Amino acid sequence: TVTATKESGKIEKIDDFKTLNEMGKSGGVVFFGSSYFSRMNINELANNEEMGGKIYDRSVQGLKLVDSFKLLESGVYELNPAKVFVNFGEEECSSENFNVDEFINKYEWLLLNLHRNCKNSKTYIVSVVSSGKNAADANSRLEALAKETGCTFINVTKEAFENLGFEKVFNVLKPYMRIFPVSFAQAMQMA
Repeated sequence: TVTATKESGKIEKIDDFKTLNEMGKSGGVVFFGSSYFSRMNINELANNEEMGGKIYDRSVQGLKLVDSFKLLESGVYELNPAKVFVNFGEEECSSENFNVDEFINKYEWLLLNLHRNCKNSKTYIVSVVSSGKNAADANSRLEALAKETGCTFINVTKEAFENLGFEKVFNVLKPYMRIFPVSFAQAMQMA
C-alpha cells in the first residue's frame, strides 16, 4: 500500500483507483479510510463470505481526513456505491495538536460530499481505532454526528483493542455490508 503522506503518493493512489474502477461495478460496498482499514485486508476477508455484492477497499495507509477529499472522486464516487464505510481519525487522534472540533467539522464536510455525490447510498461511520488519548472523545462526537447526518455509527473499538484481530472486527461490520437480504442458510451461519 502506498503511504499517503507525500503528494506524489496521493497522485499514484488516484491513478491506482482509476485503473481499478475500470474493472469495478456500481452498486457495491466501498471501504474508504486510513491506516486501520488499509491494514485490515478487507477484500481477502470478504472473499471468504457470501456478501451479496462487490466489496471495494479504497483505503490508504496514513491518509488524514483533510487529504481524503482529493481521493473521493476516484476512490468512491466513480463506483456509485450502495454503501460506504468511512474510517478516519487514527492519525489525527495521535497528534499532539488534535482539535476535536476541527476534526468533526471536516468529517461533516466529508459526509456532506458523500451524500451529495453518492445518491441512494447508505453511509456508515466506523469508530476511530486508536489508543491515542483523543480517540474516546472523537468517537463520542462521531456517534453524535452519525445521528445528526442520518448515518450509522459502528463501534468496533472493543474488538480491535482486545486483540481479537481484523477478522473479529470484520465480523462486526459484516451484517451492515450485505447488499441483499440474508438467506436462511446465511442467517444460520451468522448465529
